[in-house]
Amino acid sequence: MSAAQIIAQLSAATQKLDETQAKLRSAQQDALQARQLIATALEGSSAQLTGQIDSLVDILSQVAGRTPAVNDQVKKTITKVQALGN
Repeated sequence: MSAAQIIAQLSAATQKLDETQAKLRSAQQDALQARQLIATALEGSSAQLTGQIDSLVDILSQVAGRTPAVNDQVKKTITKVQALGN
């Protein structure tokens, strides 16, 4: 595989990571909305269920927060491949 092909694939990967982060943030917002609906519908008797949703929101936030670091690593790899290709 040529340097240009590797760079093209890694560039596509960075775009997918950006899309993934946006989807994770959207899922986090959806979960928060679901939590609010459940809390309202069950009028305070939903502590266990809303607690589980809170845990889900935390996990989504953690994963979304890691995406920029992964993206940075991919970009550094692109830079290294570019240097090797020249």
